[in-house]
Amino acid sequence: IRRGVYKGPLVMNWVAIGGGMDSPNVYTLANFLRGVPDGAVVTVESSVLNTLPVNMMGIAMGLHVRTGTEDNLWNQTRTAKIGTAKQIEQLVRVSQELGRPIATAKQARDICRIGVFYDTVEESLAANGFAPNRNGGNQGFLRKTQ
Repeated sequence: IRRGVYKGPLVMNWVAIGGGMDSPNVYTLANFLRGVPDGAVVTVESSVLNTLPVNMMGIAMGLHVRTGTEDNLWNQTRTAKIGTAKQIEQLVRVSQELGRPIATAKQARDICRIGVFYDTVEESLAANGFAPNRNGGNQGFLRKTQ
């Protein structure tokens, strides 16, 4: 974003599957969220038996969730397989019980700002909650030379 390679909204996916990714617990999620700029769209994701608990944390924290057979094949007690439709129904029920409305397809596209792009780096930074780039020679040693 700072170099203008991408000039769109900040839409992020927190992946908690261990093995090099974050651990599936509220502490690592909260630590990640501390660094997320205001206005960014954050979705949580995990795998197997962590899928439902991580999604419930996300719902309770006002984040977005994802689920499906690509993440999990089993019900929470591992007594039967569960398909994508049943997993979605489960998350819809939990969301409604927690007072979180379910977005329509149009609302989801609007929330994720699908198709939105900004004209300049400065506009991208401002829209995504970042400080503006520094001017001239005061850009610091981490900036790559062109």
